[in-house]
Amino acid sequence: MGESELRFAFGKNWQNFVDTCMQDQRIKSTVNSLRYLLNTQDLEKKTFLNIGCGSGLFSLAAYLLGAEKVISFDYDPDSVQASIRLRERMDIPPEKWEVLHGSILDNNFFARLDQADIVYSWGVLYHTGAVWQALDNAISCLKPGGLLAISIYNNVEKRLGGYAFLWRVKRTYNQSSQFIQHFIEHTYVVYFCLGVAITLRNRFKIIKGYGSDASTRGMDFWHNVRDWVGGFPYEYATAGEVFNDIHDKHRLGLMFLETHDGHVCNQFTFHKPASSD
Repeated sequence: MGESELRFAFGKNWQNFVDTCMQDQRIKSTVNSLRYLLNTQDLEKKTFLNIGCGSGLFSLAAYLLGAEKVISFDYDPDSVQASIRLRERMDIPPEKWEVLHGSILDNNFFARLDQADIVYSWGVLYHTGAVWQALDNAISCLKPGGLLAISIYNNVEKRLGGYAFLWRVKRTYNQSSQFIQHFIEHTYVVYFCLGVAITLRNRFKIIKGYGSDASTRGMDFWHNVRDWVGGFPYEYATAGEVFNDIHDKHRLGLMFLETHDGHVCNQFTFHKPASSD
């Protein structure tokens, strides 16, 4: 497999998550996380486009917040099936939550999509291999007056190992045997636990309760570990680079920004003016 074709099996990971970890508390945490990011209590009369839907958990959250129509799509067919499985489990009509197979880099595909009031793409665009093109295309799907909610991996300082270190970890993981992959996963968990121990917090309690509050977005610890060490392709940008691109090129206003100093994502919510004035 050439490096341009090297890709983590996101969909298989999220299928397993849907099958083994879907709980009411996780769903509640996801709903609260979406409220926080969008600074709203509900999505009534809003259309919601989820680019890179993964497990479908945040599409479900949008539906539960009253979105008039939810449209999800993913490049990975297994992620598409995971979202469909979740939709069926929750007994949601397909006309209220549509799940599609497609790529944000496919101009013919996203050109057929109606513009949405909310365009949501958390932890996705930097896995396309063309993050800036993906971002341009995502913004083109946004209605005037709408909100764009995204996250982009931070371009961290070299004192933290730098973005090149994490890129090498992810590439190695995807080129390795299952034994080596498990070794990398457990090495990360040891690193995580040491970091928690320094702060005198209970690492076992944190891992067991992972996903129970809005800050962990309803996720499961082990599925997130696999996604974190395996997520490839992988790109990165500083918060300033993302802001400058979206504000200067597309004239969207920044409504929310949460930055971090480590190998994690910066979160953004932008507002598209209602008119070109």
